[in-house]
Amino acid sequence: MNRLLQTILLLNIFSLCADAQPAILHGKIYDRITDSVLAGITVFNRTNKSFSVSAKDGSYSIAAGEGDKIMFTASGFKTDSVIVTFGHLLTQYDVSLSVRYVSLGGITLNSSYRADSLERRNIYRYYFDSLKNITGGNRPTDGVGISISPLSYFSSKAKQQRELKKRLLKEERESYIDRAFPAEWVERLTNLHGDSLRLFMYRFRPSYNFCRKTERADMIVYISDKLKEFRKPKP
Repeated sequence: MNRLLQTILLLNIFSLCADAQPAILHGKIYDRITDSVLAGITVFNRTNKSFSVSAKDGSYSIAAGEGDKIMFTASGFKTDSVIVTFGHLLTQYDVSLSVRYVSLGGITLNSSYRADSLERRNIYRYYFDSLKNITGGNRPTDGVGISISPLSYFSSKAKQQRELKKRLLKEERESYIDRAFPAEWVERLTNLHGDSLRLFMYRFRPSYNFCRKTERADMIVYISDKLKEFRKPKP
């Protein structure tokens, strides 16, 4: 009888310890086609508004509980999601993302700036529309004087929210560059392939501002000029 009571007591202690620890969902993120790991994927918990980013080896971890909805998003990939179950928290939950394809003028591109942007705006609408600044929303247009709210503005949660919004805006810019400077199109124009194409794309990736003010014909000229530079023998 004593042994039974001891066993029950130990189980209760283990249960209390487990409850005291925050639940963590973890795993790895892969490209569905190539099965290669994906770094820099945004992992967003829509339930508690927290987020994390996958590491270089594709691994991720995020605070989550049963019933939480977790979103996996990145420029050029279809968004995936999962409703967390108790089983997910006990084992590793791996994700495979599919490339988003869109046809444009006979060329298949691997991302859609408009589709990606609209999807991000819908998923993260809270951050784009209602994230408060240091005034806490009390601006003259609200009918009251400016009220500084340093405690809420500099809290860890507010900092994380601003970090996420900054990252989402960066993703939008990168998605726009991908649309204006797609690898498949550059490959066709330059006849570069494999490592040579990847090196060219890395060395001569244009800036967001350049892409915004450059028409398709001007981009062709830019690629042509950079190809000459790329093929020019080193002295």
